Amino acid sequence: MILGALPCFPDDSLNRILDDIRSVLISGRLTDGPFAKEFERDFGQYLKVKHAVSVNSGTAALDIGLRFYKLAGREVIVPTNTFVSTPNTVLFAGGKPVFADMKSDTLCIDIEDVKNKVSEKTAGIIVVHIAGLVCPEMRELKDYCEEKGLFLMEDAAHAHGAMFDGKMAGTLGDVGCFSFYPTKIMTTCEGGMLTTNNEEIALQARCLRTIGQNDQRLAVMLGHNWRLNELAAVVGKHQLEYLEKFVVKRNEIARWYEEALGNMQDVALFKTPSNIRHGYYKYPVKLADGINREKLSWVLREKYGVETGHVYYPPCHLQPFYMNNFGTRLGDMPVAEKVLNQVLCLPMHYEITKENIDYIQNALALALKEL
Repeated sequence: MILGALPCFPDDSLNRILDDIRSVLISGRLTDGPFAKEFERDFGQYLKVKHAVSVNSGTAALDIGLRFYKLAGREVIVPTNTFVSTPNTVLFAGGKPVFADMKSDTLCIDIEDVKNKVSEKTAGIIVVHIAGLVCPEMRELKDYCEEKGLFLMEDAAHAHGAMFDGKMAGTLGDVGCFSFYPTKIMTTCEGGMLTTNNEEIALQARCLRTIGQNDQRLAVMLGHNWRLNELAAVVGKHQLEYLEKFVVKRNEIARWYEEALGNMQDVALFKTPSNIRHGYYKYPVKLADGINREKLSWVLREKYGVETGHVYYPPCHLQPFYMNNFGTRLGDMPVAEKVLNQVLCLPMHYEITKENIDYIQNALALALKEL
C-alpha cells in the first residue's frame, strides 16, 4: 500500500527524540516544562513572529484565537471548504459561522463571495490555506479586513513552511493557527500552535490554555486545559528541525507529479502562483466531469494499493449538523458543491519516491480506463 500520508522520523532525529523523552520521564515534569517553551521559541523564530503559543490541538488554537474577539451575537465568515473544526470553533467561541464559497482554480475562499456575506454583524474572516497553498488572495483579503475593521485569522493547519511574498503562513493575518496532527507536514502526534504579533492575544492565549489562570495561578477568566504536554513538545521540537527539508521534498514530489500527470486525459492539475511557496500537505488533482471520485478511489486502493483522499467533501455547509441547525442546503455554494466532488488527493509524504510516482501514474491511468 502506498499510503496517502505518513509522518517522517529520520533515524538520527528518532534517536534524539527517544533520548529527550527518556529525560522527560525521568524528570517527572510531564507538562509545563522546558521543552514546550523551547518548541514555542523555535517555532516563533522559524516563522519570524513575536509570539507562538503551544496548545494540544489545532482546534484549540482556533478556539482560543477566536475567543479574544468576543463573538457573542457576531458572525465570522468561514470557507465551506475546510475541516469542520473551523466553523465549530466559531460556535465554541460564541459566534455564528457564515459560509463562503471557494474558487475553483485554487480551492481557497472566494473573496467576492466573502464581500457578499459581510454584514454589520461580521467580526472577522477565517482564511484556510487549503492543502498547503497560501490563499492567493491574501493581500486583497488583508486590505479588505483593514478597510472594514475586521479581524483576519489564518487556519494554517495545512501550511507549515508555506510562504506568500516571502512571508511565512501564520504571520499574514492577526492570528495564525497550526495543527500538528499525525498526517500533517510536521507532527507532535497531537497538538497545535497559535501565532501572533499581538501581545494581548498571546497573553490571553496562555491564560485560556491553562484553565484561565494567569502567571500567579489565579483564575482570571474561564479557560480549558489545552496545554501541550512535554512528550508532544519533544516530538515537535525535533520535527521542526526537519521542516524545511520536509517542505523542499514535498515540492520535489509535486514536480514529479506534474511531469507524470501533465498530459494525462481526464486529470487537471492545480497551478501555484510564482509568489507562493506551496507546503503540499496534500496533492490534489481535478477529475473530468462524469468520473466518480469515490469509485476511482476504491479501485486505486483495493486493486492497486494506492491510498487517496479529498479536501473536503461534503463541504461544511452540507454536513448534517449545519444543515439541521443552520438551514444550509444543497445549492448554497455551487462552486464547492461541483468542484470538491471532482478533487482527488494523491499520496503525498516524505517517503514518496520517483518510482512511486511512476506506479501511481500507471495505476491512475488504468483505473480511469476501467471506469
